[in-house]
Amino acid sequence: MASSALHPVDRTTMHRYCFYYLQGMPSEDFSSPNAFPLVDMGAGDKVTLGQVKMSFPLAGIGQYHWRFREGEGNGFIWRDVMEDTEVLPKFQGVVFAKILRLDKLPRLNPTKMRINAKKAAARGKVGGAPSTGQREPRREFQQQQQQQQHHQPAMSPQHRPAPNPAPVPAPVPAPAPAPPPAPKSPPRPPETRVERLQREYKEKASQQEKVWDDVDQRWVVVGDKRSRSRSVSPKPTKTAAPPQVDDLLGEMGGGGGAAAGGGGGGSEPPAVDGPSGAKIQGVKLDASNAIGKSASVAAAIHGRVKEMEDAQQAAVADLREREAAKQKEAQAMDEVKARLEPKIKEWSEEYGKKRQLRALLSSLDKVLWEGSGWKPINLGDVLDAKKARRAYLKASLKVHPDKTKDLNPEQKFIATRVFDALSQANSEFEAKGGM
Repeated sequence: MASSALHPVDRTTMHRYCFYYLQGMPSEDFSSPNAFPLVDMGAGDKVTLGQVKMSFPLAGIGQYHWRFREGEGNGFIWRDVMEDTEVLPKFQGVVFAKILRLDKLPRLNPTKMRINAKKAAARGKVGGAPSTGQREPRREFQQQQQQQQHHQPAMSPQHRPAPNPAPVPAPVPAPAPAPPPAPKSPPRPPETRVERLQREYKEKASQQEKVWDDVDQRWVVVGDKRSRSRSVSPKPTKTAAPPQVDDLLGEMGGGGGAAAGGGGGGSEPPAVDGPSGAKIQGVKLDASNAIGKSASVAAAIHGRVKEMEDAQQAAVADLREREAAKQKEAQAMDEVKARLEPKIKEWSEEYGKKRQLRALLSSLDKVLWEGSGWKPINLGDVLDAKKARRAYLKASLKVHPDKTKDLNPEQKFIATRVFDALSQANSEFEAKGGM
């Protein structure tokens, strides 16, 4: 099926045309190719794939794979070309292409189309208007009434019987509308074991009395509201002595450790409101608690205070190191993104559209870092749907986030963007059934 542009072509202008045929399409044959003129032809006779794509009349319809004939005389080969800047080979001085459409629909069967057309015509005859031989009952009744009126003799006005007035029916009051039925509340489902345990835990927690423990840094249950008597203990006065640390740590060296009535030098711990407005004094641990204690108890208190301070300082230093590392990594990723984003976008998109999975897999080696271990593959190796899925699994394992934790920021950025692009392309690939 040669194009109309072949008529003015002669030997002096053949090098300005691209001859082609669509592989696998009806009425397309190697012996009768199509042709279209090439735009932006310079002084030389070198032609690139980008010029051919710009001149291709079907450029905006579907995705295509290009192969060009190369050789002289009877011997030739078909060469795959994928880069727009690559110079195309010529056969006998002209550009000859074999184009394969990757997203074409399955070929329709002409025999099946004719059978469907016959079935549709048969259904139209069965469901159409009735034939002229059949007469509708209403039309026959109207014709009979017209015949009776035509043969009946006309009567004079004085002989005509007076028409009987039709009785006027009494108005019947409309019944009052019934009220709409009340919506029935759906039955409550039975309580599950998890719901029962959650409800019991909340009820138990609401009845507990808790105070804050500065030593263990947590709330401690000190009583139960339900078992508490109605009488409220008097509020402690300012002269009352704070609770002794000996009651918590115990005597460790045998010394008496007599109760000191207000001998501590530090401030009192904050009080917590208890039930019925009563104040419950908390426990505070610092160097002031060692005043008036035995040597062993005082040493234990000082050791505990020192341990708490060291733990706090270590936690603050670790937090600052992690925040600094995060900021440094984020700054490095921003620099890498500004430098590698155009390269990743050129690989994953073409003319503003996302590339298909097969195109991404066949050019993956051009975007991965050196030493990644990825073996390049050709587009012909992934034309089969099973082979394309197998290649996608290998590529996704190579750039999976769990496999790239120890890489440098540049390699980690490339792996992340490649993994996202392959995942999106695979979703579209599976949605189209592997086409």
